[in-house]
Amino acid sequence: MSEVPTAELPAPRPGPAGALRVPGRKTAVPELPPEFVPRPGLLDRLDEARAAQLVVVSAPAGYGKTLLLADWVRHRAGPRTAWVSVDADDDDPRRLWSAVLAALTALPGVGPDSPLRHATEASGGTGDVVDRLGEALDVLDPPVHLVLDDLQELTARRPVRDLARLAARRPAGLRLVLSSRVDPPIALPRLRLEGRLHETRADRLRFGMDDTVTLLSKAGLDLSTEQVALLHTRTEGWVAGLRLAALALRRSDDPEAFLVEFSGDERSIAEYLTGEILSGLADDAQDFLRAVSVCSVLPTALAVELSGRPDAGHVLDEMGHETALVERAGPGEHRVHTLLRSYLRANLHRHRPALHRHLQTVAACWWAERAEHLHALRHAEQAGDARVLTQLLHRSAVPLLVSGELGALRRTVAAVGTAARSADPWLAVVSAIVHLEERALPAAAAELQHARHAWPSTPGPELEALRSSAGLLARSLGLPIDATAPAPGTDAVEPELEALLHVSRAAAELSPDGHGDLDVALAALDRCAALATVHDLGRLEVQSGTLRAAVAAARRDHRGMVAAAEVAVAAALRHGLHPSRWSADAEAVLAYADLLDGDPSGSRTRSESALTAPDTIPPETACALHAVHGAALADEGERSRGAAELQAARRELGDGPAPPALRAALGVLEHRAALLQGNTAVASEVTGWLAGHVGHVGEVLLLQAWTEALAGRHEAARAAVAPIRAAAVPVLLPDTLIEAHLVEAEAALESDDGAQGRAALGTALAVGESIGVVRPFAFAGERTRRLLADRARPGPATTFETRLAAARGAVRAEPAAVLSERELVVLALLPSLLSAGEIAAELTVSVNTVKSHIRSIYAKLSVSTRREAVRQAHERGLLA
Repeated sequence: MSEVPTAELPAPRPGPAGALRVPGRKTAVPELPPEFVPRPGLLDRLDEARAAQLVVVSAPAGYGKTLLLADWVRHRAGPRTAWVSVDADDDDPRRLWSAVLAALTALPGVGPDSPLRHATEASGGTGDVVDRLGEALDVLDPPVHLVLDDLQELTARRPVRDLARLAARRPAGLRLVLSSRVDPPIALPRLRLEGRLHETRADRLRFGMDDTVTLLSKAGLDLSTEQVALLHTRTEGWVAGLRLAALALRRSDDPEAFLVEFSGDERSIAEYLTGEILSGLADDAQDFLRAVSVCSVLPTALAVELSGRPDAGHVLDEMGHETALVERAGPGEHRVHTLLRSYLRANLHRHRPALHRHLQTVAACWWAERAEHLHALRHAEQAGDARVLTQLLHRSAVPLLVSGELGALRRTVAAVGTAARSADPWLAVVSAIVHLEERALPAAAAELQHARHAWPSTPGPELEALRSSAGLLARSLGLPIDATAPAPGTDAVEPELEALLHVSRAAAELSPDGHGDLDVALAALDRCAALATVHDLGRLEVQSGTLRAAVAAARRDHRGMVAAAEVAVAAALRHGLHPSRWSADAEAVLAYADLLDGDPSGSRTRSESALTAPDTIPPETACALHAVHGAALADEGERSRGAAELQAARRELGDGPAPPALRAALGVLEHRAALLQGNTAVASEVTGWLAGHVGHVGEVLLLQAWTEALAGRHEAARAAVAPIRAAAVPVLLPDTLIEAHLVEAEAALESDDGAQGRAALGTALAVGESIGVVRPFAFAGERTRRLLADRARPGPATTFETRLAAARGAVRAEPAAVLSERELVVLALLPSLLSAGEIAAELTVSVNTVKSHIRSIYAKLSVSTRREAVRQAHERGLLA
């Protein structure tokens, strides 16, 4: 049957002498429906194949073969192209060849004396028609194209043999175009070898994203890019599946819900699959497909287990030849099309649920024996057997934790049920670790409580080590759980669990309370890294490097922090874990390092890349990345956007667990961005927030000094940083000392103490060069920057001087003018409809005073109208 309806059909035509009457629909080129999607690339390929003796368009039902060829014949192939739609009646060779001759003799230029009109005279219209037709076509010039559509309908031996003879004869005036759901019964390998065959198959006929967008648009559907991508993925570009889905979507009241649930079990698609695909398979072949459909990845050995057929691989290969909905996915591996598989699986689950559960269990056990934990757990979930799930979790939980497959573990431990976890401490502890990794602290505490209640009197070393790992991780997040005692020893546990325990110990020593032992953390990281290298534990290798960077940050070792982060990212790239949640911390460190290196563009690009990781990033990491990204924007001149992102990052971090150095870095970055906008209110808020979380540290004093300096109170700024310069207060960031010396330098120069100013600047430069940080110099006071420019030495610049100059060129450091308190009061009234006189009356001052304040506000905001002043004030955060 043709895949599409034809146009209104002409009356049957008589055909040549001796031939049967041929209905007009058999030789009519199908009409193109309104929703037809042109495929110019495929048409170009068909044009290029004009000289090929044989063109084969082969794909399963629903891939658009008929419409493609109809479009080609109507718009590209030219008038000398004949069309025959083959059907089951053409197993009678007289009918087939009568249709072929009717189509050929109807072509322009085939006159009454053409040899084609006498090709059926032998043997009453049958006989050796192939030879007669071949002879007639040999002398035909120019050649003609003959399209035989739906050739799979031809099954009888004689017409199949006759067609093969015609193709083998190679008439000079014929170009044969065959469209079929299966390969035509012709010696294709030989033709392919001789270069006389052109093939277009399902892989080329599948719709791409652009084709899918066009089809859905023509169907009147307005879907988001994400929805189109989801539909394309589910259908794998299968044209019939997309068209049926479009029809169903037009009938749906809730397109979003339809797309979420869309599968081969959707009614119209199920009917198509049943009628067009499965009905052509024998019952045993259908049973075979149902059995193997429980697996998305189908190794041949697993297909044998599921079907009980030793020849399963051969059967799948045969089905692959018959339909592109079964295909090879690699050596010894096949796959069934997503929609067909989902239909078969749903059908099996609905009509034979016991068999469905049995097959899922078989698959789960098969994968478990090969340590393919994700596949095993997924099938065990589908089987719904809590006993099997529990057994698999005891075997696979630690490898999955170590590899970072948190989503699969979360689903599986949830599927086991609360009762099972409450009675099994291993399951409870695994669930707790998953919750801790995902920062679901209340849920983690509840699971650890379950473990405590179910704890055995004589736990094994593996269970002890797992609980210790959970407790240490809880401590690292500031969760007060009494489960942090280390395991008695690691000699009796598997390397994966031992490595997990070591990395958890290091994380605990870096806990937000700041009371950890950094030497203990480094020793634990050394042991974890060694195990990760030997046993190829990629995620733990990355995490070890990231935590080593955190240790360096806690010690204010900027160079060591950057080096460790670079090692972590390199390991993530090597193990295919970048970008991901596991490399995001290290990327945040490197983005921050780019910022301090005076490279805001590189910092912004790196942080943007990390924020688009495909999996969920821990909240404190996301806050750090957003803070760095906002600071980079501000440094590049986008101060309003940057300040807003910094403020949002601080508020998102709030009181959650975070290293003191992270809070200090975020506070310093946001405070500077606020002052650059002249927003002293936000700057004051940041100072209070930081002091409330980290106490009396150098960074809080630094923020106070910056505020004083902005107001022109340089001696007060100098006094604020004096304890930092004298090492009388703790500092959290390595560049804080640089900033303190720069404040001192500017204050000294403002008081005309050039010697002290030069000395302070020299000290700042020496510290900056030793730790490799240049950004603070771009924000130095105006007098200090002039002195810095005057210090240029003759001769080639050092690397540090080159970086310093580059930073001063890349960073937009000019501060905005600061509005006085009275100007801020007047500014707050500008969005109202009050006139200058009414504002004066409200503030009990003269109109001239208000007008003077408004002129000053306009000058400081670089605007000329009231509307522009309000807009600019909103952008700077000066108005709520």
